[in-house]
Amino acid sequence: MSSSRQDAVQRQAVIQRAAIYRLVSVTHSVPSLKIDLRYGTADNITQRPLYPRYMPVLLHESTAERVKVAQAALQARGYGLMIWDAWRPPEVQRELYAQGGKTGLFLNPDTGWSRHCGGVSLDATLVDAEGRPLKMPTSFDENMDPKRRLPQVENAAALQHVALLHEVMRAAGLMPLPGEWWHFDDIDFLHHPVRVVWAKEVGLKLP
Repeated sequence: MSSSRQDAVQRQAVIQRAAIYRLVSVTHSVPSLKIDLRYGTADNITQRPLYPRYMPVLLHESTAERVKVAQAALQARGYGLMIWDAWRPPEVQRELYAQGGKTGLFLNPDTGWSRHCGGVSLDATLVDAEGRPLKMPTSFDENMDPKRRLPQVENAAALQHVALLHEVMRAAGLMPLPGEWWHFDDIDFLHHPVRVVWAKEVGLKLP
């Protein structure tokens, strides 16, 4: 069996098991999305892949529906979404906190889990009609001072892009996180946290 075929088989097996926890493949429900899972590459704070090659892009079923609404609204205006992260196994959250806890970007698992771990948050950016990422205020996981406000960013195009992204995501029920323009939380779970889902529960083998 080729490696690509094996990846597809493993990915589908994880997707099937994830359904038990109401996690669905957002690339199945919204195939027009662009995907760049940063934790599946070395382009992250740990400088190594934290996800396997076959990592599916999973979200809680209701959150995936909100992404579908946002994507349709953006496409109507000549844009689209690129997903950087979606469901994040708690095992990976522990590693991220161990590496970058001092940055303030990652919640301490000893005090609470990221909503990513339940599949009700996602990290995303804006792309053009050709799927090319657009200029934004910072790069992914770039530490921003919580007191800093986006209007202080000098690049006018970046401000326009992030304003559009936030406008559409809010309208779809996905709330931006202050200080992290790329992070969005499903409003249905802001005060009613969803159960975290571990990699081992869905048969995902982490690197």
